[in-house]
Amino acid sequence: TVMAAIVGAAGLPSGLAAAIAGKRLLLANKESLIMSGQLFTNAARDHGAEIIPIDSEHNAIFQCLAETRDVDSGITNTQFVKKIILTASGGPFLSATQDELETVTPDQACAHPKWSMGRKISVDSATLMNKGLELIEACFLFDLPSSAVEVLVHPQSIVHSMVYYQDGSVLAQMANPDMRVPIAYGLAFPKRMDSGAEALDLTSQEPLQFQHPDLQRFPCLALGRAAMEAGGTGPTLLNAANEVAVQAFLQEKVQFLDIPRIIDGVLSKIPCEAASSLAIIREADMLARIAAKELI
Repeated sequence: TVMAAIVGAAGLPSGLAAAIAGKRLLLANKESLIMSGQLFTNAARDHGAEIIPIDSEHNAIFQCLAETRDVDSGITNTQFVKKIILTASGGPFLSATQDELETVTPDQACAHPKWSMGRKISVDSATLMNKGLELIEACFLFDLPSSAVEVLVHPQSIVHSMVYYQDGSVLAQMANPDMRVPIAYGLAFPKRMDSGAEALDLTSQEPLQFQHPDLQRFPCLALGRAAMEAGGTGPTLLNAANEVAVQAFLQEKVQFLDIPRIIDGVLSKIPCEAASSLAIIREADMLARIAAKELI
């Protein structure tokens, strides 16, 4: 078993190597799959590797799809899935106005209301780019078109994701927001183990709310979907541009609202190619980083 938890594009070589080696891969580094897409999933399939997502949302979907998984091959059959719902906390600026977003500081963006995370992923959560990246990851992990992946804002972070089946059934995975839960699931799969997390007490919870994301205030989610629909190296360009833009924001070189502007500029400038080799993916990553730095 290998846990892939290196942040960002730097995690791609080791994650892909683990897949080629046929390991059980506990995937906490979403960027490696986002960048390489089917190259990654094909390598896992061809070499008998098993990918178990550790992101709370994808781990939730994985659990909700358990009944569709072939026992021998481990392959998930989404034939009877109508759509999946990725839930988003909404981040620290869920109720912020456009004017307030213009003056956001790095410390404010890193103050997540529900999860304790690193600074880069905290900013991604604040811009909703994290959900754009997770949408792409879900498409590759579960072999679904982007039209079958929906995002709903759920501020309480209790329902980690849902699967809608064709017969009208909806399966959801619920737990307190604690990463020990999906990590324990991945380590023990297909069994269960004590994670040490506090059990969810539904009687003491505030009402669970769900709403559609505001794509006007948080365009990064729409950029994520657009990159997936563009196909090829689109997700690679998106991820690289985002990493550069977020780093510049954390260094106070750009404003919070410059992040989607920079990403959009890169996606508009560099054409997508078929992501048919690691060399092509690495070149797209490099070109996107150069273009993003020029826009800072």
